[in-house]
Amino acid sequence: MKQVLLIFTLLIFGISYSQTAPIFENDTLITSTGFKVYEGLDLKIGTGSMNDGDFKFIRTNASSLFNYTSNTGYQGLANQANSFKRSNSGLTFKVKKIMPRGNKKNGFVYYAKIGSGLMNYEVDLENAIRSGEVIVPDEFLPKEKSQHINSETKYDRLKKIKELKDSGVLSEEEFQKEKDKIMAEK
Repeated sequence: MKQVLLIFTLLIFGISYSQTAPIFENDTLITSTGFKVYEGLDLKIGTGSMNDGDFKFIRTNASSLFNYTSNTGYQGLANQANSFKRSNSGLTFKVKKIMPRGNKKNGFVYYAKIGSGLMNYEVDLENAIRSGEVIVPDEFLPKEKSQHINSETKYDRLKKIKELKDSGVLSEEEFQKEKDKIMAEK
């Protein structure tokens, strides 16, 4: 019985996970949010997510002649030397190629190769979309994964109305009405 329950649980979680994993088929990547990326697509660049405004998830292509490699990093910042510069914010680049990296056992990360001339960059698509480094239509923006944030907000609001009731600002009836509204939210 325990084995059946374990298999059933794994199937349920496996199915729900696979629905949000990126899918690569027929030279098109469908990201976890449903955004389709393919060769020739114009990718609109957002703003860099590193402290200095440079891009964390768009960097010099690993096979590029211009890729900086070091055991110690660039001025102590390993990713900094190869990052896409903040001056590229707001520009549009054509996708040259979709590059999956990884394997079935450990999973894949999908990169889009962009650039002009000799300088090519790779875009970690999932993270670039999530961080706003790549701009996608609103319907393809990541949804909040955790309702914990909403729960905290809900309980914070309950605490506030309780304090208002305790201080005499709200009557018991007003408090109950507000409490019921908050508790009914999803």
